[in-house]
Amino acid sequence: MKRIVTTTCVFPPPYPSEVILNRLAAIGYTSLDIGLDYCVGKGDLLDGDNWRERVMALRRQADALGVTYTHSHAPGNAGNRSESQMRALEAAALLGARYIVVHPIHEMGGQIITDDAEFIRINVEATLPLLPIAEKLGLTILSENILWGSSIYPRNIVELVKAVDSPYFGWCFDPGHANFYGITPGVLRELDVVPLSLHIQDTHGPGSGDEHLLPGDGNIDWKEFLHILRDIGYQGELVLEAHHQSYDAPDEEKDGILTELLRRAERMLAYYQSL
Repeated sequence: MKRIVTTTCVFPPPYPSEVILNRLAAIGYTSLDIGLDYCVGKGDLLDGDNWRERVMALRRQADALGVTYTHSHAPGNAGNRSESQMRALEAAALLGARYIVVHPIHEMGGQIITDDAEFIRINVEATLPLLPIAEKLGLTILSENILWGSSIYPRNIVELVKAVDSPYFGWCFDPGHANFYGITPGVLRELDVVPLSLHIQDTHGPGSGDEHLLPGDGNIDWKEFLHILRDIGYQGELVLEAHHQSYDAPDEEKDGILTELLRRAERMLAYYQSL
């Protein structure tokens, strides 16, 4: 693990992607996870007929600043197939991202899916049509442990990955989501597929909410987590999704929060590399 990446969702709409890029580059971030789910219907990157031109202009801006878009997050879920989701897949590739998170389907007909086998079946069927698109674009689609029904459990996401069985599909582990249900990072030792990415965010455990706090502001044991990542052979980046505090802060406080986030991530990365 050699690189720190942060989501761009640390700034809320209507901050344009171009402004977010400049702000994060000035703080010192050099790798970004673009939240394309935040770029829909807000007059931002995926809106309008000239969206490809705007995406390519953002890529040139990033190149000039020495910043790379390595990860991305799509709107909708695996069964969505909206125009905005298709645009997001193409936009991620145009920006140079290798990975794009697409949430699994967690409900059908307004009912949360709680049958694990049904959850996996539904999501396999929804994911397979995305794979030729991912292959053409040079992307790897990632599912993620989220917050409802069968989607809560990392083992179900791993079983989904195994059932799809494609080099263009893997998974992203969110320890904050897991912690919300009392699932500790130790679960990774029990699984036989290593995640390809992470969403690093802290929470206070069961009953706390999906807080997306800076690591160290909740109750996750991050040193233990880093030891586990080393032990399982994690090969991805330190991808931060700690957006809540900066997102909600007054503008004049955002840069300070994001600077502190970067400092904490640097300490985490240094500790990991010392193991």
